[in-house]
Amino acid sequence: MGARAIAGDLAVVGRGFVGRLGAPAEFERATPSVRRLINLWRVTWEWKRYRTSLRSYPLRLCIEASGACNLACPHCFTGAGEVSRPRATLSLAFFRRLLAELGNHLWQIEFHNWGEPLLNKNLPTMIAEASARGLSTTFCTNFSVPFDAAQAERLVRSGLKVMGVSVDGARQTTYEQYRVHGNLDLVLRNCRLMVDAKRRLGSETPRIIWGYHTFAHNWNEIDAARRMANDVGVEFHFSRGRVFGRDWDPDERVIPHEHVWPIPCYTLYHTAVVYADGSMAPCRGSFYREDDMGRIAADGGSGAATFREVWNGERFRLARRLFAHYEASPEEQQHICYGCPARIDYHHFIGGLILGTKEPWQPRFTSNERYNYFWNRRLVHRASDADHHVQK
Repeated sequence: MGARAIAGDLAVVGRGFVGRLGAPAEFERATPSVRRLINLWRVTWEWKRYRTSLRSYPLRLCIEASGACNLACPHCFTGAGEVSRPRATLSLAFFRRLLAELGNHLWQIEFHNWGEPLLNKNLPTMIAEASARGLSTTFCTNFSVPFDAAQAERLVRSGLKVMGVSVDGARQTTYEQYRVHGNLDLVLRNCRLMVDAKRRLGSETPRIIWGYHTFAHNWNEIDAARRMANDVGVEFHFSRGRVFGRDWDPDERVIPHEHVWPIPCYTLYHTAVVYADGSMAPCRGSFYREDDMGRIAADGGSGAATFREVWNGERFRLARRLFAHYEASPEEQQHICYGCPARIDYHHFIGGLILGTKEPWQPRFTSNERYNYFWNRRLVHRASDADHHVQK
């Protein structure tokens, strides 16, 4: 047998072995490959060693299909009318550039952040192209949008793996208190269209998950909403709703805060957050353009030629170093990651280990306080703008 034939047989065996390994649970139905597994190992290795300049690529790409939204949810940056960046729509050309550079290393693409992804008419095409590369694909929607059976079939055929639908009430009067301008009957109708399309096409995907954000005004409708989800034929999940300002349940009488682990920020290695105009944020929580880490040139705009230039750029390297070292210069302290609750909690934990503190570690911040940190960044930027104006 020739060397070429032996190499071919080994490649087949290798692919079979990799396929049996399966994907990490968080990347639902992703197709493992040698490159993806190597990248997973590299991300973990570099994260544990506080590397600042990375050889690895992120495992997940969170890219905003649309920066606009048709609702006005009061505790969402977009819904509340915060103005920091253009309400851009992700172009196929820019998406394909990112997919060409990252697709062999990624495990998953999320097509949402602060906007409504279904406002982008090219979304099914983008999902199909990502799915064809073996990537797990997901997005969350308010689903209070015009939608028909043909669109439902197109989404199912695209290979979409998970679809979250945000529905925070079992009655219209309750639902619209947060999903301002939303139509509950329309959302339920659209969910049924998706369930019917899956049934017609004999598809197990996408998983459709009714996401219920719990607040003071709707916690008593959780059971009713769960029954409605079951009747429609979708999964149900409820979580603690985060609000700008005072926590609606500070004593955790209704629902506990999310558990926090004192670890270095994994997002700075694991997940890349890219806006439709090419701007890159440090994490999903960051909204204000002043806190961006850089920009990839998109659709004729200015910026870096490649994703990696920004991923290993000065601001990302500083962000990763801030978790490795507590000290920072006055200028570095203006970086969004310096005052991040995750960083403060982590260094507090490390300080306790060094001092030999016997008391169990407790986070200094609740999940709602962590959410408010990102909202309060606007005050930092306004103060900075005022100082700059005075100096002029």
